[in-house]
Amino acid sequence: MVINKKTNVVCEILNYNDAETVFHLVEKIRNYSVFSSILIVDNASPDGSFLKMKKRYQNDNKIIVQQTSKNGGYGYGNNYGISYAYKKMHADYVVLSNPDVMFSNEMVQKLLDEMISKNAAIVAGTQRINGKPIRTPAWKIPTAMQWTLIETKLWKYAAKKYYYDPSLFNQKDLQVECVHGAMFLLDPQKFLNVGGYDEKIFLFGEETLLGYKLKSKGYKSFLLNKVYYDHEGSVSIKKSFNSTIKQDEITHQSKMVYIRDYLGLSPIKLKIIETIFNYIIVKKKIKKRFNK
Repeated sequence: MVINKKTNVVCEILNYNDAETVFHLVEKIRNYSVFSSILIVDNASPDGSFLKMKKRYQNDNKIIVQQTSKNGGYGYGNNYGISYAYKKMHADYVVLSNPDVMFSNEMVQKLLDEMISKNAAIVAGTQRINGKPIRTPAWKIPTAMQWTLIETKLWKYAAKKYYYDPSLFNQKDLQVECVHGAMFLLDPQKFLNVGGYDEKIFLFGEETLLGYKLKSKGYKSFLLNKVYYDHEGSVSIKKSFNSTIKQDEITHQSKMVYIRDYLGLSPIKLKIIETIFNYIIVKKKIKKRFNK
């Protein structure tokens, strides 16, 4: 399929204290024919990233650099960028991209073809790490119990209904509920119609809640199983949160936003889930202390 030249596809890259990784990605994709523009959103980095990027691309008409007023997290930064791309740049579609990924022009074209033919809200490719496709490129919207038990010794029970049957990933494309947020193509109008990311979630778990909101509105998401992008593995996140316990704490906070605000559980059930999450963190802290 030949892409309509009038189709305005913007690549939005969210940065936080990682300008060099952004530069590496931009140099790779700046001449991709599929993109009308590249929008870099600096999430109020305190390391001078914004001025560095602004200076570097000040004479490049294809690359726009913007900055948020605060670091409100992954969802906040991307909501700003997607809204800017749609309202100010009149984007028909937006590729949301972490700085630490690599993808081809042809890959984006395949996502776009699928997006147009299926009238989808999101189309994602399959993520590879170290050259190997990950085992769970997509997953189902979890119940409160599934999202809680997945972190305990009962994870196998929860995983049976939380993850798709691996054999489904042999298909060319697959309608799914949730995809990884490192890189995908979205319809900005549909994204904004559901309110975008919930900004109460600072980091981790955004994709699941977005999947819930899109499905609730009747919008569809698709995964292309034989179309790949490469992910270095949360380079930016590890620079900011190198403690796995801290990452777990943030994950639990994010999960509680979804469970508390969207699933309508009773106060008793919420307290039980919160207690389980607290127990997991305390157990890990004790284990870490004794392993020193």
